[in-house]
Amino acid sequence: MAIETASIPSGAGTAEELDIVIVGAGLSGIDAGYRFQTECPGKSYAILEARDAIGGTWDLFRYPGIRSDPDMYTLGFPFRPWPSDQAIAGGDAIRDYIADTAREFGIDAHIRFGRRVVRAAWSSADARWTVEIERDGAAPERIVCRFLYMGSGYYDYAAGFTPPFEGVEDYAGQLVHPQHWPADLDWTDKRVVVIGSGATAVTLVPSLAEKAAHVTMLQRSPTYIVSRPSQDGFARWTHRMLPKSLADSATKWKSVGLGIATYAYARKRPDHMKALILKGVRAQLPENYEVERDFEPRYDPWDQRICLVPDADLFEAMRGGKAEIVTDHVARFTPTGIALRSGRELRADIVVTATGLVLRLLGGVELLVDGQVVNPADRLIYKGMMVSDVPNLALAFGYTNASWTLKCDLSARYACRLLRHMDANGYDMCTPTHDDPSVTPEPMLGFTSGYVQRANAILPHQGSKAPWKVHQNYALDLAALKFGKLEDGTMRFYKARGAATPVPAAAPRSAVSIGAVTAAAAIAAVGGLALFAKLSQRRTERMIPADGAFIDVDGRRMHYLDRGTGPTIVMIHGLAGQMRNFSYALLDRLATDYRVILIDRPGSGYSAPGETANIRAQAAQIARFVAALELEKPLVVGHSLGGAVALALAIDHPEAVGGLALIAPLTQPQDSAPSAFAALAIVSPAARKAVAWTIATPAAILAGEKGAVAAFAPEPVPADFATRGGGALVSRPANFEAASADLVAANDDLPDMVARYHGLWLPVAILYGRDDQILDPEVHGARFADMVPHAALTLIDGGHMIPVTRPDETAAWIRTSGRSSRLIESVGSRSDLRTNRRSRPSPLTSQRPRLRAGPGMAKSGRAPGVRVPSCRVR
Repeated sequence: MAIETASIPSGAGTAEELDIVIVGAGLSGIDAGYRFQTECPGKSYAILEARDAIGGTWDLFRYPGIRSDPDMYTLGFPFRPWPSDQAIAGGDAIRDYIADTAREFGIDAHIRFGRRVVRAAWSSADARWTVEIERDGAAPERIVCRFLYMGSGYYDYAAGFTPPFEGVEDYAGQLVHPQHWPADLDWTDKRVVVIGSGATAVTLVPSLAEKAAHVTMLQRSPTYIVSRPSQDGFARWTHRMLPKSLADSATKWKSVGLGIATYAYARKRPDHMKALILKGVRAQLPENYEVERDFEPRYDPWDQRICLVPDADLFEAMRGGKAEIVTDHVARFTPTGIALRSGRELRADIVVTATGLVLRLLGGVELLVDGQVVNPADRLIYKGMMVSDVPNLALAFGYTNASWTLKCDLSARYACRLLRHMDANGYDMCTPTHDDPSVTPEPMLGFTSGYVQRANAILPHQGSKAPWKVHQNYALDLAALKFGKLEDGTMRFYKARGAATPVPAAAPRSAVSIGAVTAAAAIAAVGGLALFAKLSQRRTERMIPADGAFIDVDGRRMHYLDRGTGPTIVMIHGLAGQMRNFSYALLDRLATDYRVILIDRPGSGYSAPGETANIRAQAAQIARFVAALELEKPLVVGHSLGGAVALALAIDHPEAVGGLALIAPLTQPQDSAPSAFAALAIVSPAARKAVAWTIATPAAILAGEKGAVAAFAPEPVPADFATRGGGALVSRPANFEAASADLVAANDDLPDMVARYHGLWLPVAILYGRDDQILDPEVHGARFADMVPHAALTLIDGGHMIPVTRPDETAAWIRTSGRSSRLIESVGSRSDLRTNRRSRPSPLTSQRPRLRAGPGMAKSGRAPGVRVPSCRVR
């Protein structure tokens, strides 16, 4: 949207105007760029990056062996899942992945390199930020923006932390900090000492040991260290058994669930967790190794981060004699190495100070609100992502006990929610306001790590209760940021003019072995997902109750809606749909002069599953349904997969069908599932049920309208389709399972049906949207029409969901278009249907298939990508 020019201090010149400025082109910034351009389309944005490359941390750090600490299935972008089963990945691969993602989605076109943001000033009168930018060798710049998103990380890129070691000036060897690793450093056959015990140290040691003569990890005190495989066997299994999108979701939720459960267990039973970790270490080292000396910290698990070593590489280097751990204190540096308090001297050609980071919030940007400097340490953090009493600003700050990207993606999506809410309601400002005296400040991070303790003076605080509480829990944050109420009594919304009076807001809401623990955590995670699926199912059923009546058909319950009087029309919906696909718009248009019967196909909507999901088995059950209601040769309307079922009904049970009106029907075997339904392609019934009751529901919620957008493309999805159109019902486990079975079985019967199309002598009308992106009108429409003696194909503007998006044209086609019109006129009332069919010859007997121009079609009758049968076009 266009924005007004904000007030710029006199003499500052003209500033560029944007809707959003993102600071930083690392994981957080690229994620935010994707979210803003997809969830707030049309808004202008730029990503300002102080360095000359994409990647942030993963471009800056180049020390040997740098790799992910959390698994890549949670560290990767949710919208472009990590493409490998290498769960613990190297820095080069991660850097390439970030850059490739930026290019693939066009985010790189919004990045401006060499721009260091030094100051951001907010004006409430204009409801705008003025962002001041420094450029090396160029004049400063200013950008005015409506919303500022800080994705600049939490530490100082200029230098890491190195303690003031005594005698360091006497040391004759090379002294290196991992944050600025020399590209030409050669440690081949040299003695290396790595000072530190954190994630960087345990990564460096085994990597350096591959070429060095010997590597010593010198630590003042131990750290908890856990080994895990670098490759994820679960990821391999899911990608072999499930469609890619579902496999990605399953792997991610497995990692999230295990992480949450393991962390909760560690906090509740710290002694048990400590014993389990040490047991795992003992299994990796010789029997007489003093594990307690080098691997038993003085604090509880997760008081500081637990270090991960992939494939036990650190322990392997130690077992091979290439590396050792020394727990002692540095007394002083000597010309040849390090003298320890114990009296021992470590000789070293190279000393690596893996001694930590220097935290720097907001990338060191100075913040001002209406001329007053903001000290973040004096503020509270709202939902872990906004600073109290600072308008229209969000910061990406990930988890300390899980993947950084998990929280940052939630934060970016919440910022999008705020912007959409302001646009919809005419607001200009959103400000988390701290005015509750019962909320007491607490440290933002509950870690005892040195780098955290050193940063307490610059970090904002969390509050004693929500929404100021920092959960460090993805599930809780997902609920709060994706589904929580925006106007919660703390987040206040204002208009730029007269901003002293806030918009009224709602009242505030009250706020063993390692393997055994892993197994227990997995069971808890699966149980939690199943419970979530069950609760979501109940919620969905309350929103979308059964609309019609039920009838027992050979012991299987079928749900149907019977409306209107006149000639009978039976309507069969498509894949992953139900009767509301027709009642959304078509039912009222047809029920004025026809008896319209909508059915939920077996297993769909509120109908019980049939004996099998095959097309012919479903047709047989619908034939019994037609007989149970004593319907005499109704016109059968089938959409998409419902069109294939309608065809099977006419082929196998001709007595149940008076004619066919097929809307975007599936008529030919498919080599692969359409992308909109690819997540349903689960071959194994056991895997199908497991997915239905675990990840299908949260995956559907997180994906939002993504599947519906693909099905409706290129037309928009109606805002109320999830409820009024019944779209949300597919998230119910039973409906997901049935839809998956339908998709997998779709090709079973089609080859034989194709061979029998020439024997269909009843009238068949076919309607397609010329822009259908699910089923090709040429393959499933024109080719099919050539095979059937009495078939006519009509094309109209639209996509696959024309019963919803083009109801007037679709209803008109059912009534009066070509053969559908003549078919219904020929049947008269239900009582004389049989007489009419026997006494009157079909008006179509001597006609060949034709393509008939529908509303909006060119006069030539031709449409892009659709071949016209060799016949007269009218």
